[in-house]
Amino acid sequence: MTIPAKPLSTLMLAVFALAAFTQVNAQADTPTFYADALPVFQKNCVACHQDNPPDVGGIFAPMPLDEFEQAKIWAPLIKNALVTNYMPPWGAHERHRGQFKGERYIDKAEKDLLIAWVDGGALEGDPSDTPHNVLTSNGGTTLPESGWWIGDPDLVVQFEEEVYLPDELEDWQPTIQMPVPEGAHENPAWISRAELDPGGPWVHHIVSSHMGVGVPGRGPFTYPEGWGVLLPEDPFITVNMHYHKDPVAGSAVNDLTRAGFKFYESGDVIDHVVETNLLPHRGWTIPANHPNYEVNNTFDVEEDIYLLSMGPHMHYRGKAMRYDLEYPDGEMETLLWVPDYDFNWQFLYEYEEPKYVPAGSTLHMSWWFDNSEGNRFNPDPSQEVTYGPATTDEMANARIYYAPTTPRGIVVGEPIPEDVLIRAREEDERRREFANLFDPTADDFSWLEEDSQD
Repeated sequence: MTIPAKPLSTLMLAVFALAAFTQVNAQADTPTFYADALPVFQKNCVACHQDNPPDVGGIFAPMPLDEFEQAKIWAPLIKNALVTNYMPPWGAHERHRGQFKGERYIDKAEKDLLIAWVDGGALEGDPSDTPHNVLTSNGGTTLPESGWWIGDPDLVVQFEEEVYLPDELEDWQPTIQMPVPEGAHENPAWISRAELDPGGPWVHHIVSSHMGVGVPGRGPFTYPEGWGVLLPEDPFITVNMHYHKDPVAGSAVNDLTRAGFKFYESGDVIDHVVETNLLPHRGWTIPANHPNYEVNNTFDVEEDIYLLSMGPHMHYRGKAMRYDLEYPDGEMETLLWVPDYDFNWQFLYEYEEPKYVPAGSTLHMSWWFDNSEGNRFNPDPSQEVTYGPATTDEMANARIYYAPTTPRGIVVGEPIPEDVLIRAREEDERRREFANLFDPTADDFSWLEEDSQD
């Protein structure tokens, strides 16, 4: 018996059905934004990549990644940032995972998933597929209504007048006073949080004895409970600004940098008065065209301390930096290893729990610089480079924040120990004494012809 052949149309329908089934299955296996990519973005990226993003040291993320349309537009660049390890930005080596607050490591599986999402066409998927209760690794992701990441400040200060940066300005480091509003701060107060709000990306960094340091990549200062900095009753807050921009026509801008403070409340106890040391190293010269110049320095720890955080600082030629601790018995420990230093992201590495460092220890600091053509950020590899304040100079700093281990037991609202009060007052006085204060209300730009000072 001969079996009749199936009509051609029937065979074609079967082939099309099989192809459609295969395509549906392939799409089902392809990551989608809501089911797969969004949870990874929420965990690793959205702390910065959101609408109204945080201004971290004068820079902010250019797009939100919790919105599909924006994420799809930026998908090719997202892949490139992941493949090159440019994002998420974080300098500490993988060996330090779990040691520092706000770390920005991304797991390989999460990175591979995002790349697969991009390669698969950046599909949207079904919004109902979004997992709930996604844990973020970078803290809160919503700007409070106050407009400050520290919450509603107890005190806000800003420049008396906008600071004008003319077209011809490239690099400038003025010291400026922010007046305290009358009646807003009449008694010494203990700072629990401080936030610098730079006026724009041309603000390279800000240094204050009370607010710490504001540089690209650093957010607000939040001290651990019982740790604090005393802000004396003073009509001014003094800050050292560092502006850097292209000196071209049409580049002139006005800056109105602000700062906000949250204070401890009466009855709170301050056990550890925060101290800082820049630990700068000078007196070296980086040869022209040198690809891996090394600089070393040491610091002797004379009393038992708790180390709160470390902030390495170099400029365009900075390549790598390491803090090693030698204990009194000779044992060595690497506290921080930054193998690929990025001038655009100058993080403060704050311990999850302050680290005990015994008296008699020695802190060893090592910096490496790339002054060759292979460094794409290098302003001029043909020039020798020394320590200096300009962005085109170099620095080898290893700032630390710490406090003696002996608890002070200072009760907020009760009389402040005289030694603490005197030291807090002298800190700002020293800064004013050795600085040429800039008056933003004066219509005088003769400073453009003078050498900038740190």
